[in-house]
Amino acid sequence: MKIIFLSIALLLFITSSATPSTYSNQTNLDYIKTSCNLTHYKNLCYISLSPYALKIDSNPQRLAVTALNLTLSSAKSAAKFIKNFPHGRSGLTRFEAGAVADCVEEIGDSVSELQDSIRELESINYEDSSKFEMVMSDVETWVSAALTDDDTCMDGFGQDGRAKAVVKDLVRRHVVKVARMTSNALAVIKMYASTHEK
Repeated sequence: MKIIFLSIALLLFITSSATPSTYSNQTNLDYIKTSCNLTHYKNLCYISLSPYALKIDSNPQRLAVTALNLTLSSAKSAAKFIKNFPHGRSGLTRFEAGAVADCVEEIGDSVSELQDSIRELESINYEDSSKFEMVMSDVETWVSAALTDDDTCMDGFGQDGRAKAVVKDLVRRHVVKVARMTSNALAVIKMYASTHEK
């Protein structure tokens, strides 16, 4: 009888302690889903941000910073991949090598702009509304510039067939993901900025 009582007490304790956490996490996931519905690439947004639901905790600043950090990580990974393309006789042509070098530079600029944005968002002052608006304007400008850098990277490979399809496709696969994540981050940032509009 004592064992049954202890088992019931333990079960009640586990159920009562797990329920708020489960509810809280579902609320956070719903918040992310609702926020991602405002982006162009909803599935990518939700898949990338949902593992961080508890950390984001339905907070628009944390959502924006997390989106930027994930985009930054993707941009660094893409730059590393593109930079390490094989050169030489069986690797890249001179034209392709030039396009790759330009692309790495563009993605590098994108990385810097994303880092600046993260730094500004993490140190934002909510009390001073004019400062908040100025910071958000700067962040939106930098993230928009990062998105342009991603597009410019692909433009360097041209449409005239001078770059092999396999090279363009490999670069495109990495850069398109970065561009889509950047676009999503920009949408989340604009949503965050709108929460403080007068």
